[in-house]
Amino acid sequence: MNRRDFLGSMALGAMALPGRVMAAEGAKTDKPFKVCLFSDLHYNPSSWLNSDDQSFLEQIQARAEREQCDMVLHLGDFVHNVTRADEKAFIKKYNDFAIPSFHCLGNHDQDGNDYKLTLAAYNMPEEGCYYVDKGGFRFIILDPNYVCEKPGEYIHHSSGNYFKRSKTSTINWLPPAQVEWLKDAIRNSPYPCVIGSHQSLERPNAGINNRHEIRQFFREINAKRPGHVRLVMNGHMHIDHLSLMENIAWLDVNSANFQWFGATHDKYPAELTKRLHGIRHTLAWTKPLSAIISLWPDGRIKIEGSRADYHFGITPEMANLPLYENSDRITHPEILSAELKINC
Repeated sequence: MNRRDFLGSMALGAMALPGRVMAAEGAKTDKPFKVCLFSDLHYNPSSWLNSDDQSFLEQIQARAEREQCDMVLHLGDFVHNVTRADEKAFIKKYNDFAIPSFHCLGNHDQDGNDYKLTLAAYNMPEEGCYYVDKGGFRFIILDPNYVCEKPGEYIHHSSGNYFKRSKTSTINWLPPAQVEWLKDAIRNSPYPCVIGSHQSLERPNAGINNRHEIRQFFREINAKRPGHVRLVMNGHMHIDHLSLMENIAWLDVNSANFQWFGATHDKYPAELTKRLHGIRHTLAWTKPLSAIISLWPDGRIKIEGSRADYHFGITPEMANLPLYENSDRITHPEILSAELKINC
C-alpha cells in the first residue's frame, strides 16, 4: 500500500478541538516498532552546502529500507517554499516513499508561502497537529509555530511573518486549544505515547514557551499510568542531546544537514560564498544524519544514530565559532546511539 492509499484509508477523528487521527493500527508482533527519524534537512536551493542535494533524502530513505522501518518521520524544516517546482518534486519524493512517511511543521516550512499551502503539500490536516496510532504506540505530532504579539493572541507562521514580528512578541507557543487537544489525545490513548514537535518541550532556551504546563500534565498522567508518555522528540536547534527526566526520554535531534551560527566565517571557498547566500552562517555535514528509533511495549528504547564529517574539515574551532550553544550542548556532526528502558 502506498502512502496515498494508506492515508486515504485512515480513520479521521471527529474532534471539536484541533487535530486529527492520521492512522490507526495496533501492535501486530513482538518485534520492536522502528521509526526512521530525521530533522532540519532544509532543502532550499542556493542557500548553503547540500541545500539542493536530493541525495541526502535518498540516503535517509535507503537507510529506512535497509533497517526495515515501519514509518519515517521528519521533525520540521523540510523545505522553505512549497510552491517552487524543485521543492514540489522533493516533497513528492518524500510523500510517495514506500514506507509511510509523516511530516511535522517547523518554523521555516512556510517561509515562502501561506502555511495552509504547506499543510496541503505535506498531506497534513488543516490544524497542523495530529496523531498516528501505529504498531502499538500513539505518535502525537504538535505544531508550536505560533507568534504571540499580545497575551491571548496567537498568529501562525506564514509567508515569512516569522521574520517580521515585533520586538515585543514571543514565539514557540502551543495555543490553548492545541494544549487541550494534546491532553485529550494522551488521556484517551490506549497506547503508550511518543510526542514529536519541531521546537522543544525540554530545552530551557528556545523551547516551547508554555512547556511547563504540558510537562506538568505529563507528570500527572505518568503518575497514574507509568510510562504512558515515554519519549518526547524535537528538532530545531541542530543539536544532538538525550536526557532522561521524570521517567521520560527527551531526544533533541540534530540537523540532517548543518549547524547554523549567528556569527559568520570566511573559511569556505569564495566561489561558494558568492553562490550560496547563507553559507557563511553554517558548517555543513558531509552526509545526512538520521536515527533509527526502536520501541518495545515493555519500555525499552534503542537509538541507532549516525555520524558525518565537516565539509572541507572545517570545525567550529577553526572558524572561530562557538563549540557549545546557549544550553551548553555541543555542536558536532553526529547523532549518538543509546539504549534505555522506561519504567512502565
